[in-house]
Amino acid sequence: MFSWRITKYNPKNRDEEGSYLDNEEWTCFSEVGTKVSEEDYLRTESNYINAITTFMDELGIKKLYLNDLEIWSDEVQNQNASPFLTKMWVGKSVSTQEIKELAKLTLRNVIWCKLSYKNKFFVHFGYDYYMYIGTNMDSLNVRQKIEDTGLYIEEFKSPYLN
Repeated sequence: MFSWRITKYNPKNRDEEGSYLDNEEWTCFSEVGTKVSEEDYLRTESNYINAITTFMDELGIKKLYLNDLEIWSDEVQNQNASPFLTKMWVGKSVSTQEIKELAKLTLRNVIWCKLSYKNKFFVHFGYDYYMYIGTNMDSLNVRQKIEDTGLYIEEFKSPYLN
């Protein structure tokens, strides 16, 4: 399985141990309006979500399965996510539109989830705007499309693998 860490963080700003050195970089949705403009945040969030669907399109995958789900209730109301989340459960087959909403809510720290499709594809989310994608095949074309949006892709084993 090929596995990557996909982030907005330039790898050139990491130390020898992989820690990110730019303390001025925004790391979460709560920093909209202080460290990042809403426009820049939404563009970055969209790039992350599109990275998922770009891989899915390349692999011919139309749905994923919800493998893990944690709901952080304090933010559910703020994001008006209650009606959507009542329809989500571990093991559920989720459509592309539902995947986009799950990714958005995860990136905004409302929920945390893991998604996958058999042994072909997975998406895991980490803290501080880290995302991990794994596939059963490499695709330079997809990786280039994602990098063209300004995101960085580094070979990296997801820390959220069981």
